[in-house]
Amino acid sequence: PKAPETPAPRPVAWAKRAAAPKAPETPAPRLPRAGAPETPQALGIPEEVEVEEETAEAGGVDAPNEASSGNSEHANAGPEEQAPVEEEEEEDMTKMMEVAESVGNAEAAYEFLNSANAQDNSTTEELLDSLRRDLGRLWNHQDFELEPFGSAVADLSLVSAGSTKKIELNVVLLFRGEAADAKDVRQKLMIPTITRLSTWLKNQAQMTVTNVSLQALVPVISFESPKVAVEMSVQQPHSVLNSWHLRDLCESGCPGRLRALVRLIKMWTKSKSIVSSTEGCLGSYGYALLAAGFLSSRGLIPLLLPSERQGGEASPYIDAATAMEHALDGVGGGLSKQLWSSPSTAPSAQPVVASDTEMMPVELFAAWLGWMQQAPLAFAEQHHNLTGGCGGATLSSRHVVSLRPRTQTDLRGDVTRWSREESWVAGRGNQMFLTIEEPLTGENVGRNITANGFWALHSEVKRAREFLASWDGQKGSACFRALVELPALVRSVPPPQRPMGVPGGKQKQQQQQQQQQQQQKQPRLQTQAFHQRTLAPPRFPWTGPIPAAQPGRPPTPYLQHLPQQRPGAVRPTARSWADYAKSAAV
Repeated sequence: PKAPETPAPRPVAWAKRAAAPKAPETPAPRLPRAGAPETPQALGIPEEVEVEEETAEAGGVDAPNEASSGNSEHANAGPEEQAPVEEEEEEDMTKMMEVAESVGNAEAAYEFLNSANAQDNSTTEELLDSLRRDLGRLWNHQDFELEPFGSAVADLSLVSAGSTKKIELNVVLLFRGEAADAKDVRQKLMIPTITRLSTWLKNQAQMTVTNVSLQALVPVISFESPKVAVEMSVQQPHSVLNSWHLRDLCESGCPGRLRALVRLIKMWTKSKSIVSSTEGCLGSYGYALLAAGFLSSRGLIPLLLPSERQGGEASPYIDAATAMEHALDGVGGGLSKQLWSSPSTAPSAQPVVASDTEMMPVELFAAWLGWMQQAPLAFAEQHHNLTGGCGGATLSSRHVVSLRPRTQTDLRGDVTRWSREESWVAGRGNQMFLTIEEPLTGENVGRNITANGFWALHSEVKRAREFLASWDGQKGSACFRALVELPALVRSVPPPQRPMGVPGGKQKQQQQQQQQQQQQKQPRLQTQAFHQRTLAPPRFPWTGPIPAAQPGRPPTPYLQHLPQQRPGAVRPTARSWADYAKSAAV
């Protein structure tokens, strides 16, 4: 692109930082005003970290922003003119992040971390407007709504500096007047819609269909524009509501805590390869729920959902029909007051400790690691000697992570009564490793975690906590950068103390009794075998015809010359001459 004739002025905040003295003898530098951005490198985000894909059940993908923050003149400038400015900004933001940590200004540290990853939705909004307009050729505009969901809505994405990867966006196509929970909705609506979209997109300019999945539980179609990679599903209203709920949680309580903690967790999990749901690990939405559950337990964010629904005995969860109604009524991200409280009026579930509000981002991440070992992962140590491993532990011995103001006893009663049993009850063929309640549907977000994925998370949490505890000095951006750069541990599942099928208790007593009975029967069996051997006649290998008599030798004895056989003996049919002679001599 052609460079402008006059260089654009830098923002005022950056001008102030550029003019600040850098002499070492000066006192602590003055902090910039709120809203100044900060680079991921200041907190140890590796350049190779890419934007992750959310699970379909969580309903979200991260959307990296290719258009970095700044004015339009810098965005349109050539690479020769833009690169020096970006390098200066990254260097300034790194220094300012270290200054905020050194002087103990927690609010500024969270502001830098979140503003560095703030996303510009202009590109995605432009694509959504184009899709809504063009889809009117296939269906009437009043019959459908196209809504985004995931990290693009909750503003939880990671922006990698200099990344050339396309922005990733998840959208859902909602049809008015169509059920979302009907038994035949998949065959009559989802699959035909995905097939029709595939045919239409293949004929559109600048659109490339990359994947069409019709056999999945939730059929999806993936396609790309020149700047955005889109994954579209049909009739999934809970994905939209989950994103709105998570967005409101991020705007509640102590400012910036939830967004900063989720981003730090994403950086760490991506560097250790324990965030992909397709590989048996927990997805990004599950980690976001863990972060929100930890902050709510410390009183740093309030719980927006009510403890019980109206009607007393009614289910505390939202069915698909109700979710579809609220998703269509709140098109554009509107808050549905009938489902949860607004962020400004919701009370805190726990009293806030003053020391928690003064924690730096990395210190908050270290506290989250400790909570993980003490609450969601504690059952693994308590039930290591369980038959078949800790995956078969009962629900009563686990900690249910929830964003509803309920006790653990009430939560266990809710999920067992109103949710699917196979999502929460472990058994021989259904091992369960994490119990994370999806706040609107009651499903277990961690139900698909495998043994490999669970023990990889367990090992990484333990190592990260020990690494941060052994770090000399302040736990800041340098400490977190060193943690992210550590190579991932080799995945291995420790063998259970008592493998599946090894008896215990009554089964062990029954086995001992069977062994004693076999030992008592052994002498009797040996005696019976001895008597059977004495009664049975000798067996000879010869089975051919009786040989003729030879000259100079006695005649071949026949059956009448043999001694009378004992009762029970088997009469031979044919034997050799020598064998007959031997029998006659006996």
